[in-house]
Amino acid sequence: MAIHVIQSQRIDVLVHAMLTTVNKPAATPFQVLKTQHFIVPSHAVEAWLTQKLAEQKGISANTEFHHRIRGFQWSAYQWVLVEQKEQVRKANIPRIIIKWRIFQALKTFIQAEHNPLTTDHPLHSIVQRIYDSADRLEQGMEKQLKKQGMLYWVSEQVSRLFSHYMEYRGHCQKNCPANLCNCPSNWLQAWGQNKPLPIEQMFFKTNSEISEFTLHQAHELETWQRWLWQEVFHQDFEQMQSIDAMFWEILDDPETRQAALKKLPSQLVIFTLLDLPPMQLAFLRRLGQYIDIYILHYNPSQEYWADSVDPNWKARYDVGVKERFIAKNPKASDADITKFFQEFTLNFNAEQRESRHPLLTRFGKQARDHFSLLSNLSSGEDGIWADAFVDDYADHLLAKVQSDVLYLVEPEQQQYGLDAQDDSIQIHVCHSSLRQLEVLKEQLIHWLAQGSKDAPRRPSDILVLSPSLSELEPLIRSVFAPPPSERDLIQQKTGSSHQLSKDSIYVPIKIAGVTQLDALNAWKAVLGRIELIQGRFSIEDFADWLSLSATQQLYGLEINSIERMTELLIDAGFKRGLDAQHLQRSLSAGDDDYRFSFKFALDRLALGIAIPEHTLFQGTLSFAKVLPSDFELIAKLIQIYQDVDARRDWMTAHEQGERVPVETWLKRLMQDIAEFEEAGVESLSSVYKIIKKQQRMLTLASFYDEHDHHALRALSLPLPYLLAEINSTLETQLEHAEPTGQITFSQIGQIRPVPYKLIVMLGLDSGKFPNRSQHLPFDLMDLLKPQLGDRSRLEDDQGAFLDNLLLAQESLWLFYNGFDINDGEVRDPSTVLQELIQHLAFIVQSKQPDVAINESVNIHGVEVPEQLQSLYHVHPLLPFDPVGFESVKPVRYQDQWFSVAGQIRHATGQRSAWVNTPYQHLQHDVQVLDSHQWIQDVTFPARLYLKTLGVANLRPEDLPAVQEPLLLDGLGRYAVRHFLQQHEGEAKPELLLDQLPIGKLQHSSWQVSVLEQQRLKDRLFRYAPETTPTTQQVWKVNDQIYMNIRLPKNSAEHWVSLEASSARAKRRAKVWLEYLLWLAYLNMGEGGEKLTRIVVFSDRTILCQGVSSNQARKWIEHWLAAWKYGQTQPLVLPAALLLKVAEKDKAHDWQANEQNQMCIEDMDAIYKDWHEDGKFTGFSVADNEATKMHRDWQFILQEQDATALLEQACTQFSYHLYQPVFWHQSVIEE
Repeated sequence: MAIHVIQSQRIDVLVHAMLTTVNKPAATPFQVLKTQHFIVPSHAVEAWLTQKLAEQKGISANTEFHHRIRGFQWSAYQWVLVEQKEQVRKANIPRIIIKWRIFQALKTFIQAEHNPLTTDHPLHSIVQRIYDSADRLEQGMEKQLKKQGMLYWVSEQVSRLFSHYMEYRGHCQKNCPANLCNCPSNWLQAWGQNKPLPIEQMFFKTNSEISEFTLHQAHELETWQRWLWQEVFHQDFEQMQSIDAMFWEILDDPETRQAALKKLPSQLVIFTLLDLPPMQLAFLRRLGQYIDIYILHYNPSQEYWADSVDPNWKARYDVGVKERFIAKNPKASDADITKFFQEFTLNFNAEQRESRHPLLTRFGKQARDHFSLLSNLSSGEDGIWADAFVDDYADHLLAKVQSDVLYLVEPEQQQYGLDAQDDSIQIHVCHSSLRQLEVLKEQLIHWLAQGSKDAPRRPSDILVLSPSLSELEPLIRSVFAPPPSERDLIQQKTGSSHQLSKDSIYVPIKIAGVTQLDALNAWKAVLGRIELIQGRFSIEDFADWLSLSATQQLYGLEINSIERMTELLIDAGFKRGLDAQHLQRSLSAGDDDYRFSFKFALDRLALGIAIPEHTLFQGTLSFAKVLPSDFELIAKLIQIYQDVDARRDWMTAHEQGERVPVETWLKRLMQDIAEFEEAGVESLSSVYKIIKKQQRMLTLASFYDEHDHHALRALSLPLPYLLAEINSTLETQLEHAEPTGQITFSQIGQIRPVPYKLIVMLGLDSGKFPNRSQHLPFDLMDLLKPQLGDRSRLEDDQGAFLDNLLLAQESLWLFYNGFDINDGEVRDPSTVLQELIQHLAFIVQSKQPDVAINESVNIHGVEVPEQLQSLYHVHPLLPFDPVGFESVKPVRYQDQWFSVAGQIRHATGQRSAWVNTPYQHLQHDVQVLDSHQWIQDVTFPARLYLKTLGVANLRPEDLPAVQEPLLLDGLGRYAVRHFLQQHEGEAKPELLLDQLPIGKLQHSSWQVSVLEQQRLKDRLFRYAPETTPTTQQVWKVNDQIYMNIRLPKNSAEHWVSLEASSARAKRRAKVWLEYLLWLAYLNMGEGGEKLTRIVVFSDRTILCQGVSSNQARKWIEHWLAAWKYGQTQPLVLPAALLLKVAEKDKAHDWQANEQNQMCIEDMDAIYKDWHEDGKFTGFSVADNEATKMHRDWQFILQEQDATALLEQACTQFSYHLYQPVFWHQSVIEE
C-alpha cells in the first residue's frame, strides 16, 4: 500500500495512464461491481472525466466522485466510524451553519442604541464597526435593520475566514505533544487556549518597519477573531480532531484494522489537484499506508521546478541582499560587493532557484507549491513516481511556448521564426465587451468551417472564458441568439425570403454555471408576492410581476387578460400602495388618505360588477366601465390581493418582534414553490433543491445542537437574509460549471485543468483580470506571512491563465478592450497578457535581428511589436464599419453588417427628404369623417401626416401615472370643472375621489373648482340662461366625403358653449371650424350672417359672427385642400403658431409679393415662436405644437430646413385659412 504519483503535461495522457495502470484485471467476476472512487477538484473535471471514461471503456459505471480531498475524508470517517456516525455528522458543520452561529452569537451586542461594550472588550472593534455603518440614521427600525444587515455581512465574511482557517491554520507541522504545539501554522489551537498569536513575528521581514496602523489593525483582528473562535467554534473543532483521532486509532489497531479496511475502497484515484491544504495532505500521507492512492498530477513541466522562484521577485531579492551588505559596509567597493554576492549566491543556491522560464514561475506559483508538496510526500517503499510526459507538439507558436515550458527551456532572444500564416495565438483588440462577442461569433463560425472529415471541428471543442461571466451573460444571450423564431420559419415555408434569417447562423452555446433564465424568472414570480409590498407597490412593478410566465400559469392568465387587468387598474385609479395598512408605513402621522392604492382600485372594480355606473355606494366609488368579460379577471385580482396580504409581514416579521424560526421560513417557501409547481411551473426544481438542502443542514445541526448553548432549532433570522442566501446560490452557481456538448462559456478558473482544441479568453482588460477586488475582509492570512500551499485569488487567476495557455491544443484567442468606447483612448491589456506579449516578442525573430531595440508598428492606434504584427487583429468600433471588411484577416462574412457597410461605402447623393417624395394618397370611394378628429388633424398637420403613414409617437400622457396627485395641475382643474359642468346640480366631491388630490388639499381643491365653475356660469348667464343643446348630423361635403358634425338643436341663432379650459390658439381654431361647419351645413346661401357662435372659456369669451353659408363653404374648401395636402407631405402650419398672436389680442397682416402671393408681413415674430427652445418656460417644449421642437415635428423634419418649410406653407395656405379668423372672430370685453 502506498501513494503513487503519475504526472504529465497532458490531461488525456493521464486518463490513459489511469486506465492502464489503475484498472488492473479483476481477480474475481464480482470485482467489477466494486465502486471506483475518484477525488476531483470540481464538477467540471468530474463531467469531463466521466465522458472520457465512457469513451475509452464504452461505459462509465460504478464510479463515485468526491469533490476535493475533504469530501472523501468525511465520507471515510462515516464508513469506518459506524458507531460514532452521529458524532461524525455533528462535527461536519456546513459553512452556512457557521454563518448563522456567528449571527446568533453577536446579535445580542447590537440591540442597544450605542455600543454596549467597553474598549477593552475583545469584540469592541468589530461591534463598533457595525454601529458605525448605521451612525447616520436616526434611531428606529431603519437603523436596527442597517445594523442587522451589517452583522449578517460580517457573519458571511467571518464564516468564510473560519472555513479557510480550519483548512490552512489548524495543523501541527512538527508532531508536537497535544495542547503544547507552538507551530506558526496552528493558530486554532492557540486560540482555543485563548493564547494570542505573536503577530509581530508573523509579518514579512523586510528593511522597512511595520507601520503602527498595520500592527494595530492586525492585533484588533486577532483579538476579536480569537474570542469568537474560542466562544463559538473551538469545541466543534476539537470534536473534528477527535473524529480524526478515532479514525486513525481504528486503522492503527491491528485488531480493528482489517474490518475498517473492508469499509474503505482498496484504491483511491486523485485526478488532478487545484488545492492541497496541509491537513488534507497529512490525511493522504497516513491513508497511503493502508490503501493504494494514485495521484494523477497535471504538471506543466517535466523538470524539477519546485524550488524555482519568480524572476522579478529574485531581482528584488538580489537588490535587497546588496543593499543590506552596503548598509553594513558603507565603504565597500564594487569588487567587494560582487565578491560578497557571488559567495552568498553559492551558499544559498539562489541561482538554481531562479526560474529558467519566466511564464511558469510568474503564473505557476500555485502549481509549483502543489508540486513541492507532492515531491515531499512520503510514498512508502512500494510507491512509484512515474512520468508520462509526451513530446508531441505541432509546429506553431503556441506549441513552441508549451514545449519550452515542458523542458524548462531558458528563453533565447529572437530564436523562433514566426510563420506569417501561424494563427495558433491570436490577440483581438476591441472597444467593448459587446464588440468582443460580435467578433468572436464570426471567428468561431470561420474556425468551425475549417474542419474536415479527417480533422473535424465541433462546438464541443471550444471553451470561452470570461473573468466576469455574470456581467457578460445578457450580451452572450443577445449575440449568440437562438434559432430563427416560428414567425421566420413560417415566412420561409410560405416562400418569403427573410433576409435576417438568411444572414443568421445558429451557433450552439451553453453558459456553464449560470442558472437558466426561466428558473430565475419563475423564482422572481414566487418572490413577487413576498417582496413587492416592501417597496411602493406601484402599477409598473405590479404589471412587471404579472407579466412573468410563472405568474400567468399560477393564476391562469393570458397576455390579453394581463393587458385588460392592467388597463382596469389604471382606469380605476391604482397608482401605488397595496392598501391603507401598507401606506401607513410611509405616510406621516395624521395622513389617513389611502386612495389610489391597489385596494382602492380593486374595491371600485368589485363594486362595478354590481353597480356599473359612476356612483357612490357606502363610501366606495363604483367603476362604470366594467364589462361582463371582466368579472373573472376581477376575481383573479381579488385572489392576488389575498395572496399578497397573507405575506405582507414576512419580510419585516423579525423587526416587529416576531421570532419566526428559520425552519418555518424554509417550509413556507417550499409550500409557495409547491403551489407554483402544481400550476404547471416546471423550472423551480433548482430553487427547491437549494431550500431543501438548507433545511436538511439546519435539521441536522439543530438535532445535534439541541443540548448546546448554540442551539439552532430556535434560530430566528430575518427572511430577507434567507432569500439573499437563496438568490446568491441561484445566481452564482459558477462552481458547478461543467463542460457541455456545445460551445461552453464559463468563468475563468472554473473549468480547469481541462484541455480543449480552442480556448478563448475574453475581457483580459487591465484592472479586471486578475481580479484583485474580491478580497476577503478581516483576513489575517492575507495580512501576515503566507505559508506553502496557501491559496489566493490572484494566484488562482494567474494559474488559470497558465493552464489555458498550456492546455489549448490548437489555438488560443485572447481578447481585450484596447480602446475607451467613449473617446477612443488606447488602453493597456491585463498585466498577464502584457507579460505573455513581452515573452513572445522576446523569443520571436524580428525582421531586423541586429537592431538592439525591438521595432513597433501602429495598427489603428495600437502599438505592437513588429515581429508579432500577424498575431494582432484590431477591430473597428462598429460591426458595419467598412474598414472592418477591407482586410483579408480576420475573415468577415457577407451578412447584414456587410450590406450596411456597402451602403455606407457606396452611398451616392443625398437622402431624399420626405417633403420631396409625396406619400401616395389612398383613394376611397366614400369616406366618412368625424368633425372632431378632422379639426384635430387640420389644426395640427404633423399628427395628420404621421397618422397617414401609420406612425404614432408615444407621449408622456399615454403612459400610466405612477404618482398620486398632490396638487391639481391645469389639466386636473379642467377635468374637475368639466365634471361639474356635466353633472349640473348633482356634483359631490365624493364622486371625484379618483381625481382630487390626496391629503388635506382634497377639500380645498374641490371648493376652488366649484367657485371657478360658478364664475363661469355667471359669465354664461350674460349670453344665455344655459348652454345651447347640440345634436349630431351627417353633412355631405361632396360625393366622396361625408362628415359627422355637431351643431345646435332647434335651429338656434346663437350657439353658446361653456368650456372649462382657457382660450388658447388651437382652441380658437377649433371654435372657428365648428362655426364654419355649422354654417356650411345649414346651406343658407348668402344668409347666415346673423348666426353667432359664443364660447365662454375660463379666461375670456370668444365670439364668431358675420359669415354667410356660401362664404363658409368656400373657406371650408380651403381647409379640405390643406387636409388633402397634409396627408401626402408635411404641412408645417400649426394653428397653435399662426393664432398665437390672437392670444395677445393682435393680428397678422398679409401683403402680396412679386408673384402676387399673400404673405404674412411680420414673419420674424412667427420664426421666433417657431424656434422657441423652452429654456425659460416651465412647460415641456416637446409638447408645444407651435415650435419645431415638438416631438412630432422633430420626427418629421429630421435633417430638413424647418424654417423654409414653414415659410412655404405660410405662403401657400396661411392667408386662405387664417386671415378670415382675424376678420370674424373676436374677444368679448367683460
